[in-house]
Amino acid sequence: MRIRQSTTVVLSAGLLASSLALTGCFNGMGAQTNLQNDQLTGNGVQAQVGNVRAENLTLVAGPEGSASATLITRIINGDPEPDALLGVQIDGIPAYVTGDIVELRPDDSVGFGFDADRWINSYDFDAALSTYVPVALQFERAGIVEAEVLVVPASGYYEGIEPVPPAA
Repeated sequence: MRIRQSTTVVLSAGLLASSLALTGCFNGMGAQTNLQNDQLTGNGVQAQVGNVRAENLTLVAGPEGSASATLITRIINGDPEPDALLGVQIDGIPAYVTGDIVELRPDDSVGFGFDADRWINSYDFDAALSTYVPVALQFERAGIVEAEVLVVPASGYYEGIEPVPPAA
């Protein structure tokens, strides 16, 4: 009976030790699932300044030969005070923003370029597909946030997304 009890204890200890070594949570804050949060992992980049957050930033290339692109995103004002999007630069060049200055009400969001009535377009765009382009968004209260945003073609999920007004 004593042998059976010690065997059970040894097996239980072994299972506990191996389960800790094999689970991802055991790696703590150094786990790859935590570290990849800050890496460029593809389209849908997130950026935040103060309590204003731009989600799923993606640049959709315009029609071939148009030298244009549309920035799609949803901007969320998590601040109890109103803010405003004053301007956007795409690859260092000022972009066209529908409505020029976009008001951001407290605890509300505004979409751009995808299922939205507002657009952020570049008409001087010269970047290849699958590259990352610097984008800067300037807010009245929160300040400026910068991100490296992936350029994707207007196909598949992004089919039909193009600059409004159209490129000349």
